[in-house]
Amino acid sequence: MRFALLALAVALAAGCGGAATQQAADDSVVKVGAIISQTGVYSALGDDMEAAMRLYLDEHGGKLGGKPARLVVADDAGTPETGQQKARQLTLQDQVNVITGLIASPVAVAVAKEAAAQKTPVVIANAGADALGGPGVFRVSYTNYMHGYAAGRYAAESYGKDGAVLMGADYSAGTETLKGFAEGYAKGGGAKPLKQILTPFGKTQNFQPYLSQIPAEAKFLYVFYAGGEAITFAKNFKQFGYDTKLKLLTCQNITDEDVLQAIGADAEGITSVGLYSPALDNPENQAFTAKWKAKTGKNPSAVALQSWDAMSLIDQAAKRGGDLAQALGQVGEIASPRGPFTLDAKHNPVQNWYVREYSGGVNKVIATIAPEAS
Repeated sequence: MRFALLALAVALAAGCGGAATQQAADDSVVKVGAIISQTGVYSALGDDMEAAMRLYLDEHGGKLGGKPARLVVADDAGTPETGQQKARQLTLQDQVNVITGLIASPVAVAVAKEAAAQKTPVVIANAGADALGGPGVFRVSYTNYMHGYAAGRYAAESYGKDGAVLMGADYSAGTETLKGFAEGYAKGGGAKPLKQILTPFGKTQNFQPYLSQIPAEAKFLYVFYAGGEAITFAKNFKQFGYDTKLKLLTCQNITDEDVLQAIGADAEGITSVGLYSPALDNPENQAFTAKWKAKTGKNPSAVALQSWDAMSLIDQAAKRGGDLAQALGQVGEIASPRGPFTLDAKHNPVQNWYVREYSGGVNKVIATIAPEAS
């Protein structure tokens, strides 16, 4: 009996030692859970997101913070319920160190809530909802408000102090962006917009009835649309001759690289305000665009750039060691293809915005909007 008990004790000790060794091996790998829309309306953006993350790993020897890294990809199918389910799976089953990705804001809100319950940090690579935040949430894209605010500042300076009309999709990204524009425009000395026109989100197939609501005294139109609606709006604006009636200024999504091919010649001449252009002249962007083109044969989209930067932030935080959530908040300036940026106290980017004119197949940068002094 004594020999049997001794053998059992040895076996249990060996088993414990094996588990400890396995746990140590797991701790030596940085596991990144990427919640991405692989199916649904945002699947094309999801393709860019995953490709950029894998490209970052390829270019850094498969390591983050000097440790081997593993990317675990989950499809949110564009719904908050699925996103939350995938977040629970990634944290409890896959035991990822951090969650990133997140294209749509409703999905990001659900994921951030679940991740907080599991004490897992989140690095948002795209979702712009103003309300997103918290101690463990970090964003490398932008808030919807700041997207519009930058455009409003520029419009007050370059489009005149009055005669503005705003138009956008009636959901959080649209209304928050237009609110930011109105406040940025006022900050620059602009008058209250003549009119704000909201269109049903995801249902508008023809913008003519809404374009016809623009007052005759309008001098310019600022719009927010993304994805399929961006394509339809850009085509309708020229199809119905509004490009000859008033100036147009848009959010970055109207002429981002993910929709330009579908818009075609109707994108020519459109001016937009965004955080990135493949034409930016800096060493980081030249290297990034060359690598992206070699991999995909096309220019990188803003989503691709943001996803690359999400991996860069995680990489720099992992190098610091210790608690990853704490380290993410301690990373200073990030050298990005968009230009250097930092995160503010709410973990949102403090960055340049760029005025881009689409001409000859390129979003040419015609002005830079620097962050306001704090």
